[in-house]
Formats: sequence, C-alpha cells, structure tokens
Amino acid sequence: MKWFIPSWNGDLRLVPSEKDPKHTTLAIEKPTAGERAIVAAMAPVFVERGWIDKLTVPPPHRLFDRAKCFELKAPLEEVGPVVAKLMKPQDAVLSAIRFRDGRVETCSGTLAELEQVAKDAAAAPPEKAAEAAATVKRPTPSCPACIPGAIEPAKEVLLAFLSEEEHASWAKHRAIEVVGGLSGHRYLLAHRHSPLARRWGRICFDLEHEQVVHFHDWTVPPEEEVLAAKLILEHREPWLRNEATVFFTDERFKNPFGDGRDGVPDSILTHRIGRAIAPLLGVSLRS
Repeated sequence: MKWFIPSWNGDLRLVPSEKDPKHTTLAIEKPTAGERAIVAAMAPVFVERGWIDKLTVPPPHRLFDRAKCFELKAPLEEVGPVVAKLMKPQDAVLSAIRFRDGRVETCSGTLAELEQVAKDAAAAPPEKAAEAAATVKRPTPSCPACIPGAIEPAKEVLLAFLSEEEHASWAKHRAIEVVGGLSGHRYLLAHRHSPLARRWGRICFDLEHEQVVHFHDWTVPPEEEVLAAKLILEHREPWLRNEATVFFTDERFKNPFGDGRDGVPDSILTHRIGRAIAPLLGVSLRS
C-alpha cells in the first residue's frame, strides 16, 4: 500500500521499504520551502518514536538536501497516521483507505481513530488487502472561475481511487461522476482546465439540480483537487454540500464549519471584500 499526502509540487508518499517490509520509506518530490519546514519539523517526532537514529538526522533545514527519501524504522500502518496528522493538521481533513475489493474506509477524527483504521487495514486478509491510502483536506467554499491551461496526465494518487469505469471516463473526458454518500445526488467532477470545467466555471456540477457547486482547492494539482472532492462527497458530503456552496435549493445540509467566514484565508478575504463593498452597492448583509 502507498499512502499519498497531496501537496502542490508533488505527493509526499509513504511506502513499505524494499529493504525491510517492516520499515517505511518517506519520499517527496521538489518540496517548496514551506513543505521543507513541515518535513523538517517531523524529525524530532521521528526521533522520539525511535523511527530514526538521532545521530543520523541532519539539521532540520537540510533534511532533504542529502536525499529525497529516507527510511523510518516502523511499519506503514504506524507511520502513516502520524505523518498525515503532521502534514495536514486541520480539522477538515479526511483520510481514506481503498481495498482490493473496491471498499473504501474513511476517518476524519482523532489520531487514535486514524491509527485504528490503519491497523485494521494492515490486518485485512491478502485477498482484501489495502491498495492505497490518501489524506486530503476540505476545499475552500468560494467560486473563482476555472481557467484554460494544460491538462497534465492523471496523477497516480487519483487513479489509485478510481474504478475501471471512472478511470475510462477520466482518460476520455478528464471528468468522473460520483454519488453523494448522504443525498444520493449525482455530481460530475472535472479537471479544472478541461472544457467541462470552463463551460461551468467550476469543477463540480450537480446533475440532479443542474447547477454548479461552489468550492475549489488551488493549493494542490488539479487531479488531487478532484480526488479530495470525490472522497469528501462520497464520505463527508455536508462538508461540500451546504449553504456556503449550494444555492437556490433547500436540498442541502447545514454548514458544519459555520457561516460565510469559514474556510481558509482566501475565503475569509472574499467575505471581507464583500462586506466592504456591500454598502456601496446598496446591499444589506446579515451580521
């Protein structure tokens, strides 16, 4: 099993070590300065847990100067939950594990709950063994228009969670259809640079009500934006189908993250701009 933790420049990946299956290899491609700082901050945790030798750890700011991957002395089911929490500590984070029989188990709770899901996956019989895991965060509830651009080949992390039918659809249209885990609504999710996304102006379209769903996550590549939306719509649908993202219908959930001021900083900025210009437009806003 590979555990993917999407970031903009490349997936941070955890895979069983080729040298020792009871050890885990941590790798990342072309980390940004911010990602380097996060990975460097993991070193004391790894030392404390006995996963790396304190004497072999380079200075934190040079953790990836010597190598793009290194070995941790612990199995993937132990390392995965800890690294996922360190990389994505926000509340609105979802971890999913996909098994060979097509089943997906998810967890959005505490580290202890995530560790239990990982242990259960490791204990599954060979014919139902886990194939892939991913930890994603909730996209931002706001609506910038999709823009034209190159459509890169699909990322391995997305394909690891697609069925054969979804894979074929993605290969042909750069879009997949998913079903909301609670509402049963069908959604079409598209690559942000695809003709479909450009036509709607967004990456998600509610096929039942024929309207867009307003959210985005431009902090990760397009394929991983679609992966996060797919997993959340199927397993935590109220995170993306609520008053902040779905308009002109009562068939939506209460926003579990508060009012229009929820989300990451860019949605907060949008809210403040709206309140600032509302009086100029003669619009009254609720406080």
